[in-house]
Amino acid sequence: MKFTFAVTLLLAIVSVANAVDTIKPLAPSNFCKASKLTPADGTQLKQPSCVSLEIGQIPAVDKMVSALIVNPRNGQAIKRNTAFKVDTKISNLATGFFSDPAVDYYQIQQTLDGNGVIQGHSHITIQKLNGNNLLDPQVFAFFKGLNDAAVNGVLSVLVEKGLPQKGQYRICTMNSSNSHQPVVMPVAQRGAQDDCIRINVI
Repeated sequence: MKFTFAVTLLLAIVSVANAVDTIKPLAPSNFCKASKLTPADGTQLKQPSCVSLEIGQIPAVDKMVSALIVNPRNGQAIKRNTAFKVDTKISNLATGFFSDPAVDYYQIQQTLDGNGVIQGHSHITIQKLNGNNLLDPQVFAFFKGLNDAAVNGVLSVLVEKGLPQKGQYRICTMNSSNSHQPVVMPVAQRGAQDDCIRINVI
């Protein structure tokens, strides 16, 4: 009887602890209420919406994010339908912080680790180019969130099936904070926190 009660009590305590840790949608700010737009709720809304999230913690200028795609090489030729890896060197991003984009999208402020470095993750997105025409952000040949921690400062992803069509493609990084917002830097005049290259699929 005492054992059963103890187990029940323990489960109740765990349940309460988990409930405290569960991220709930932010209450709409006065700004968002006045906008009349749909309040952000942790999902990826496709209509106009308003996010009440504070920006959060900002790094010092000597801790700004920098990224460089080192593989493939810019302008490299790759055979179509052939697997290849994308390797990105990254600094001043504590990788491996990736909130659930189905329920926690834009729900967590940007945070810094004990060294003053942004906690977040990266993505690789690949789009087929069409001369100098602007690209539709909704159309991409490959996209992958890089959820794991970098190994020796390098993030890697395998494009398993390669790219199906011949032509020129753009490969870009998209570096983000934990809750998927773009990383926020302390000053406007700076180098880019992301990198893009072109490759030719033959």
